[in-house]
Amino acid sequence: MKTIIYFFTGTGNSLKVAKDIQKDIGDTQLIRICKESTDHTITDADRIGFIFPVYYYGLPVMVKEFIEKLSIPDKAYIFSIATCGGSVGAAMKQLKQLFLEKDLEISAAFKIQMPDCYQIMYEPPPEKKQKRLFEQQEASMHEVADIIANKRNKKFYEKGKYLTKIFGGLLSKTFKPKKMDKHFWADENCNACLSCVRLCPAENIEMVNQKPVWLQQCELCLGCMQWCPQKAIQYKKGTIKRKRYHHPKIQIKELFTHGGEVNGSEKGE
Repeated sequence: MKTIIYFFTGTGNSLKVAKDIQKDIGDTQLIRICKESTDHTITDADRIGFIFPVYYYGLPVMVKEFIEKLSIPDKAYIFSIATCGGSVGAAMKQLKQLFLEKDLEISAAFKIQMPDCYQIMYEPPPEKKQKRLFEQQEASMHEVADIIANKRNKKFYEKGKYLTKIFGGLLSKTFKPKKMDKHFWADENCNACLSCVRLCPAENIEMVNQKPVWLQQCELCLGCMQWCPQKAIQYKKGTIKRKRYHHPKIQIKELFTHGGEVNGSEKGE
């Protein structure tokens, strides 16, 4: 029984979840949702999964656009997993609506809490909390994978989050990331390694005079900033002293989609 998991990620959180599901159920193809995969518009898999982070209490723009274009068999078992630092907000409701418009239903939906990593506003959580969340995530995977492997139904419910669902629906409508990249810049530590160019899901970065330039098609995944081996990429001035975050069990080369050679560490360390 063929399974395809479409995942979107900037820091590797959602890829880690996807890899754990793949390990448990086997015969699973992982496809990153990115500009390079936008021509993947038809799937014939029996089980189809979507794993993504929550942005502004809603779906990432690229995930929404990808699903809108994707043709899915009527009898496919569809599952979704949202990774987030707190609440999924309106993300699952938005996802459900996308599939209703295709006359399809999500059979099983899950939430996995992972380290919150919106560094343009705040620090990543302390390492002790990160470790606890990693342990919880790995411990929950067997149960999630068993539900998916056996094609069981799992209705999504987030206890005590009624207000965040309403608030999230309003906030997510304000999320317009395309031109927010005008605030990114590279400091003097940049060594033109091309890591940011190769991992950007939107192919939104090019090198000009040995410095990255953003092209106003940003998804605001922050992958460029989080994975920069030199910690040279900043957003306005607030990130200069903030720590970076990416999942410790994911390597940067797993996110490379296009462009050039990479100098220095491929592990982003």
